[in-house]
Order: sequence, then C-alpha cells, then structure tokens
Amino acid sequence: MKTTTQATKRGGYKSFHHLRKLFILLTLTCLACSAFAQNVKAYTVDLNQFPSSNDQKTVTYNKATKTFTIKGDPKDWNGIGIWLYGVLDISDYNIVRIKYRTLGDCGFRFSLDYEDDAIVWQDEDNYCPSYLTEMVIPLIPGQTKVKKITFANAWSIGYEQFIVESITFEKVSNPIRTDIHASDEPPVIDTASTGKFDEKISAWDFVQKLGAGYNYHAFMAMSPEADYGMEAFYTWGFSRPTKDAVLLFKNAGFKTLRLQTSPQVHMLDENYTIDPRFIKALKQFVDWAIEEDMYVIICGPHDEDMNKELYKKKYENDIHYAGYNVSEEYKDKSEKFLTAMWKQYAQAFNNSYDEHLMFELLNEPMDCFHEHNFGGEKTNCAVCKKNYALMNEYNQLMVDAIRSTGGNNTKRFIILGGLSEDWKNITSNLFKMPKDKVKDRLIPTFHIYPLHFTDDPAKGGGIKLYKDSVRKSIVEIFAVLDKAFFKKHIPVILTETNGGPLTNPVLERINCMKDMMAESTKKGRSCAICVYWGEDYKNHRADFDPWNLKWNAQPEYLNTIIYGAQGKEYPLSEEFLKKNEVIVPSIVGKNLLMEPFEIKNWDASYRIDPELLVRSVPPKYKLEFTVETKDSNALFQVGFGDNNGNWHDLVKEKNVSVKGAAIQDGWCIKVTNEVFTISIDENLAAALEASNGIFLNGENIIIKSVKVLE
Repeated sequence: MKTTTQATKRGGYKSFHHLRKLFILLTLTCLACSAFAQNVKAYTVDLNQFPSSNDQKTVTYNKATKTFTIKGDPKDWNGIGIWLYGVLDISDYNIVRIKYRTLGDCGFRFSLDYEDDAIVWQDEDNYCPSYLTEMVIPLIPGQTKVKKITFANAWSIGYEQFIVESITFEKVSNPIRTDIHASDEPPVIDTASTGKFDEKISAWDFVQKLGAGYNYHAFMAMSPEADYGMEAFYTWGFSRPTKDAVLLFKNAGFKTLRLQTSPQVHMLDENYTIDPRFIKALKQFVDWAIEEDMYVIICGPHDEDMNKELYKKKYENDIHYAGYNVSEEYKDKSEKFLTAMWKQYAQAFNNSYDEHLMFELLNEPMDCFHEHNFGGEKTNCAVCKKNYALMNEYNQLMVDAIRSTGGNNTKRFIILGGLSEDWKNITSNLFKMPKDKVKDRLIPTFHIYPLHFTDDPAKGGGIKLYKDSVRKSIVEIFAVLDKAFFKKHIPVILTETNGGPLTNPVLERINCMKDMMAESTKKGRSCAICVYWGEDYKNHRADFDPWNLKWNAQPEYLNTIIYGAQGKEYPLSEEFLKKNEVIVPSIVGKNLLMEPFEIKNWDASYRIDPELLVRSVPPKYKLEFTVETKDSNALFQVGFGDNNGNWHDLVKEKNVSVKGAAIQDGWCIKVTNEVFTISIDENLAAALEASNGIFLNGENIIIKSVKVLE
C-alpha cells in the first residue's frame, strides 16, 4: 500500500518532468520561430528610387550623401516619396526599420502608405525624433501590401535636413516599436537643503508685484494625432525652448510667465512617473526666467483632450499617456495621477526657488464628457453638484501633495481654480478653498475672453467689435469678485485673457484690454493678469511668433497691457488712432438676410449674427419683416439667447409692440400680412447686441427680408 507521502513525491516527480518537457518544447518553438525570422531575407529599399526633388521643389534628395533637405512653408505639408514598384508585398515581414541621422534638433515624419485605404493616416505616420538614430516600426497586422514610402517635414517646420542610411522590411521574433519615451535618467530632485523665501509678504501684496504676465505654451504642446516624444513642442508650432524666448517677453515689459504643461503625455510607467527629461527641460526654462528676475507660474495639465477618441485610445492602452477628469467615473485614476504629478513637480522645484516660482494646480479642469462643461456648469444639475464637490477634493489633494514635500513648498504660493476656470464657478457657494497648513498662500484664479480667443464662429468666436455690453460684463464680473474675494482681502490672478484674436481690429483689442486692466487695478483690488497668445501658432495668427521669436501683435496693444498693470493708460498717438479707426456703416434700411429663407417647419431656423447690430443701429429702432406665407396657418417666432443660456421670445419682452400681425399664444406671431414690425427699445437693443444670436423660426413661411428701421 502506497503512503500519502510516497504518492505525493512520485506525483511531484512526474509533474517536474512534465514541466521540463513543456519548457524544452517552448524553447525549441521559440528557437524555430527565431530561426524562421532570421531565414526570411530582409527587403532593403533602394533609396536611389527617391527623386532628386518633389514636384513643388520644397524637398530635395542628394543621392551621394543620402541627405534629404526640406525647405518650404512651415504651414504646408512638404514631402517626398517613392512608389514601391507599384505595390510591395509585406506578407513575410512584421517590421520596418529605418536608420537615420538628423542634421539639426528636429526630427521628421516617415509614412507607410498601405494598399488598404481604410487605414487612417495617423496609423501610417511615424515621427522619427532627432535624439534617436534608429526606429523600428511594427507593420499593421493583417496588412499585406505597401504602396508608397514618404518622408515629410515635422509639423510647423519649414527647414530641416536628415540623412537616411537605410530602410529595411524584416521578420523579427519580437516586433516591438521603438519607444521614443524610453529614458534611464534618474528622477529630478531639488537637493538644496535650505533656500530663501519671503515669508512676510502677504498674498495681497505679492500679487500686486507680478505686473503683466504672459502665457508660454511650449511645455503644454501635445497632439492626440501624433507622438513626438520629447519634441512635442513642434506639434504646436514652437521651436525648442531657449532663453531667447524668455527675453522676448521680458524685453517687451512682461514680468510674469505662465508655463502650462502637459506631463500627461510624458509618462514612463503605470506609476505616473514623468520623464525626467521633460522636467529637466521645464526646470531649465524656469531657471532662465528667474535669472532675468521674472516670476514664473508652473501650471498643471488640462483635461479636455480626454473626450477626443484618439487621445482616449492612448490613455486606455499606452502607459506613456495619462490624464484626469472631474467625474466620479475617473476619480480614482485622476487622483492617483494628480498626486503623483504634483509630488514630482514639487520635488524638482523646492528650496532652490523662492517666491518667484508659483504653482497653479490645473488648467480649466472639468468633466469633459458631461454636457455642462467649459463654463456651462449648472448649480441645479445633480452631476454638476457632484463635480463641484469633486473639484474641491482634487484641489485639496494637490495642495496636500505639494505641502508634503517640505522646504519652501510648505509656504509656496499656490494658484487654484474651480470647474472650467470660470468666474461663476469660483464665486459659487459650491466652491471651497482648500484647507492649508500655512495661512495666506492660496490664490484663486479664473479665465475670461470678452472677445473670445478665436475668430472662428464654429468655435464660438467671430466677435470683432468691443461693444458696450462686453464692457458692462467685465465690470459686473469684477463686482462679483469684489464680494467673493477682494473685500475679504483675498487676491485673484486672471491667468488667461486677451483682447480677442490677432485678426480683430487692433483698437478693439486695445479698448477691451484697457478696460480689463483698469478694472483689475482699481483701488481695493489685488488682481494680476496673464495674457493669452491667441488661437493658432502654426498659421501665424498668434500675438507672437514662437519660431522666429518676434511679436506679431502691435506694440500699442502690448503696451496697453503693460502700462495697465501699473495702473496707467498707455498714450496712443493721433496718427495711430486715425490709421486704425474702425468705421461701422449704418445698416438702417438694409436687408440683414443674405437671401430669402424658407421655414417649412419648426426644425428649421435662421440665425442673425448680433455683431451686425454693433454701432450700426440707432439706440432704439424697429425690425421690419417681409414674408411670404405658404399656408393659411403660417406662424413666426423670433427670439434670442443670452450668454447665460436663457431663451427670450422677442414678443414677450417689456415694451415690445407688434404692428401688422397678431401675437398668438403669447410667444409667436400669426402671420396675416406680408409686412409687419416689432419695436425695439434701448434696453432690448442692448440685449440683442449682447446676445449669442437672434433666431428666426416658424412654419409655412418664406422670410424675404429683415430690416432695421428708425
């Protein structure tokens, strides 16, 4: 009879031999696969197939030196390619390997054009950074043919050179993409044991020392469409950050630089370790600015890319990408990321930096998946209420993370905002300032763009004229801030604003910023302002050119801001005023419609841009409508939306009279005549001018014209 011990021993002996056989089998299989991979002869692309230049003459190729030279408009795609004998069969291969060397500090784009047209360009395009000399790129599984190979300029680069040593299609046992984020550098730690810090200055007095500030976004640059690794700044049209960029702002008169950052695209692992190279580059720029006696704000990341499908895909599948969102669904991951991120920033910037360095927790945090975001948060929305509380929790968590690093970070000024960085959300009773271990070191912030930052109506822009309603809104916002903060001796920093996009008339921009600066420096207020650059670096529509480091904005605009921060008004010359005067022609008697518009049912509507009414109409007037009815039951509705998201039927407003038609059901018009009018008094005229659109709706009518009459 076998004992239990003997059975166990013999069973274990058999199991051992079974595992040993499996191990040998797996080893032989791997060796066979490796041998097979080695036996597949690599296909080497004949680089001599590349033409000496592309058709546009923006890319040339020197076959003797294997050098590609790109010289073209940085706004354009400048590329050169070869057809691979019509179509290259890649069935036997699983990677393409390119060996190269750049002749500058910029990489280039290397694209494979698969025969399958369903492959999107983002999956075919590859960035080869300047800090590497070889890239291994796995071929897309299931794809059997490549039509073309192309080299092109990096985004926003007008001139660059690189040498391509070889391109080979290969079969390898482990087809892994070259990790352009790989780094073996140690963490960046501020090792200074002690450091100076003005502990006596109050937050109120400190903010008044900051002067005019400017936003610099090279460290925020990123794109969900392309991974440029440590050279992400090229995706936003920036050159590599240098001290000359610091001097551009200092020499213009700015005293503070706000550096928005995107550490979330520079992750090394699942523990949210930030690439030390990114922190070192940021640290170098901060040092340059402080050497020039400037103040610096290091701002944490934004989260609005999380709802973009391409970024979300990377967030979910690539350890090099992280993110956060102000929502219960993303709470756990968000809090881990934000805590890890701020601890690393704080460890890198501590005792070596006095009060000239500030931390700003986040940039416009929100629940980007919820319908109420970008300042549209509502206090009566159940989800928004939870997000308000969660935002308070995030702020507390990040403040605690910074303070936990000790040293100067126990007393450093920390700037923080509410949802979307909207003024309504920091003045709401749902917003709570975090508890802090030190008094008077937390400064609230908000963003405001009275004339928007873009001229694209699709993005909410297109406001070119600085109207009275905008001026009144600025005054009203600061009055609310008085009650919430200034009267309590709490300063505020407006970390983003401007006078509208660069394409706006300069006097409109100047008048907007003149009033903004005057409000911020009124007696009894402590408010610093950081100016935002504009909409589009890559198309030279920003206030400054980040590549050539020169100003696109007129000096009069910049000086209005710089003088305004000192409580002064910059004197404009008569010549400048005359040259840039904006003359708005009267629209009285003119048709506001481009062409007749038929409204068959309530699903159709026509929007009249309220910008048409700015300085072009008398203080009070009549709107004359000429229509054609298509049915005996023809109805017409006209109304407008205010900037708080409320709808207003024109016929329900005070002091409105309708002539030539009858009001039906208290809100719409029963059309009985071809022409009818609606009276507009001074108050309603101001409301229409300030609205986000005047909308015409109804059924069974054709609107032939809408005219303003005195």
